[in-house]
Amino acid sequence: MHSILRDFLLSFCPAGIRRQRRPGSQLTVLRSATWGGLAQFLLAAFILVMRLKSHFVLRAQQLGPHIAGSNETGQAIIALIVVLDFLIHPVSLLVLYLAIEGFIRFAGALITGQIVPNMLVSLYFKTADSVTRSSARRRSPLPTADIAERLEGGRIRISSASQKTGWNSSITVGIGGQWFEVESEERGAPPRAFVYILRPASPGKVLRGYQEYDAAILDSTKAAADADPS
Repeated sequence: MHSILRDFLLSFCPAGIRRQRRPGSQLTVLRSATWGGLAQFLLAAFILVMRLKSHFVLRAQQLGPHIAGSNETGQAIIALIVVLDFLIHPVSLLVLYLAIEGFIRFAGALITGQIVPNMLVSLYFKTADSVTRSSARRRSPLPTADIAERLEGGRIRISSASQKTGWNSSITVGIGGQWFEVESEERGAPPRAFVYILRPASPGKVLRGYQEYDAAILDSTKAAADADPS
């Protein structure tokens, strides 16, 4: 019984959720989508008709004195206006959508064997996933910034937490308008385990590959060193 109820609820869910939470029987899910869609259509259509009937009665009482003696064309126009007035109400639009969606779910499952999810359920899972991703991004630690230091002879040492893609002897690195080449790569202490020693590029070097490095990192490191009283 629990498995049948679970499969019935999964018939309203998007495909991604059904892949994560495997149903007990795909056939049960398909049948649930078929008859669940039909029930949704009939219930929403019944509510829509009852609301429209109440709306007509209310408008007839309000407009009765004004339409007395009108011909059939005038009455038809007023009836059309009353229907449009009913349909522009948010609740009426929602119930109408649920009726149409229920029919599509019923026809899709019956004719093509496709399970069409419910819009409100899909919207719930998308919102929940978005909130979860946002919370995970806020909890995740900030990436470790590079440390760049100037050495003798115009060389620069860059300590990084991640390996620099393509930084080898053939790459040219631009920093603050100057060109550098990789002199050596060393292993450093975590978390900055990748250490690169750059030297000024030799005159007339053939440019085989080029990457620009943010000079602000070098400037901020220098400023922090100058501010350190030790």
